[in-house]
Amino acid sequence: MEASSKPTQTKWYAVKVLFESIHTVGDSYHLNIDDSIHGNNMKLFEESIILVKEMNIELAIESAEKVAKKAEHESTNSYGEIVKHQFVRSLHAFELNDDEVTNGTEIYSRFIHVSKKNTAVDVIKHFYPEVLGEDGDME
Repeated sequence: MEASSKPTQTKWYAVKVLFESIHTVGDSYHLNIDDSIHGNNMKLFEESIILVKEMNIELAIESAEKVAKKAEHESTNSYGEIVKHQFVRSLHAFELNDDEVTNGTEIYSRFIHVSKKNTAVDVIKHFYPEVLGEDGDME
């Protein structure tokens, strides 16, 4: 009689990855326009959360990194510059508590440790400044 083997159990994981937008140098006319609008000292990064189903967290990270690398691409922006959307690295992985992904399933969570003197507004200003109004206040 053969030893019984447990069925392979996969779980859902959300893996946060980071992309960087790398711009080629355009002509000086466009750079002057861009500098006046955005400033020359800015870079663009994108956080993306990729959902994968795997046996364990290590395989989930590996799988998400493969998906992220496949998502790399180049395009031409409105200034005629080539912009490469390049995978940088995985940042964090989170095992979903639910076996089935349905409406309302939490797909990502992280804990943010800060000093006791920090308020929720301080955390938002530091980690999520894009949600603030133009004057830097919460809307």
